[in-house]
Amino acid sequence: MDGQSRDDALIGALAGSQHGVVTRSQLLDAGVGRGAIEHRIAAGRLLPMHRGVYAVGHMPVTREAAWLAAVFACGVGALLSHRSAGALWGVRRWAPARPEVTTSTQRRRPGIAVHVRRTTAAERDVHLGIPVTSLARTIVDLAHTLEVDELERVVREADFQRRLDVSAVRASLVRRPSPALVDLLDRRAPTQSRHEDRFLRLCQRFGLPAPLTQQRVGGRTVDFMWPDARLIVEIDSWDAHGTPTAFQNDRSASNGLQLSGYVVLRFTDSELERDPARVARLVRRALAAQLTVPPVR
Repeated sequence: MDGQSRDDALIGALAGSQHGVVTRSQLLDAGVGRGAIEHRIAAGRLLPMHRGVYAVGHMPVTREAAWLAAVFACGVGALLSHRSAGALWGVRRWAPARPEVTTSTQRRRPGIAVHVRRTTAAERDVHLGIPVTSLARTIVDLAHTLEVDELERVVREADFQRRLDVSAVRASLVRRPSPALVDLLDRRAPTQSRHEDRFLRLCQRFGLPAPLTQQRVGGRTVDFMWPDARLIVEIDSWDAHGTPTAFQNDRSASNGLQLSGYVVLRFTDSELERDPARVARLVRRALAAQLTVPPVR
């Protein structure tokens, strides 16, 4: 194998493990000479993404490539963070156009939102090959970035995925206090959507007893449940239930639950938004009625 082929193989192997992204320092450490690097840049085989960071062969289109390139551009010890980290961890759907990176040293880079903060060893992680703030530290950072309802969705999504390490979050909160996040941790409950989050806020607003969430009943998972009252509430959102199959499955499941002695109330997300007081009255009436009736044996 001649020198050019060897260099191509080294570059390809490195890029293949890093979302198609390499750095100049990595290439030099691997034995690719400065001249060989400059030749490939001039030929369009190494495409600059940031200073000293290149895409190999073609400009990558994935978010992961853009995120890793941004981390590389910010130097050793840099971590993807905040809203970008939330998207990488899968607890947020959207990420900003400019990747957010946390570093302990001041290092400004065009196209990157840099946060200068220190992180502990426990707050550093690697996910999908990308250095990133731990999920716990990410949640704490987001507590200082997002509105309360957005933060609530992040916390509940992490809880629903069974990835919420409350002790780790509280440890990071010691360095970055957030009363809003402490409140969410104290009354946390796993939910699957912002509509379910809205129903929990409704219960709190109107003084209803807090329900259990995401409970297994009769072989399926229900949204909300008061076991002593044998009352179940399901939230029907168009994105999750707006197909004929989903509609039929929901009704069949409700019939089975009611035959097993449960009262099932179904509300749409629009009802929660338009007339929360009516929803609260119906739930309160059902709770009162059910608690006065002996459970079905």
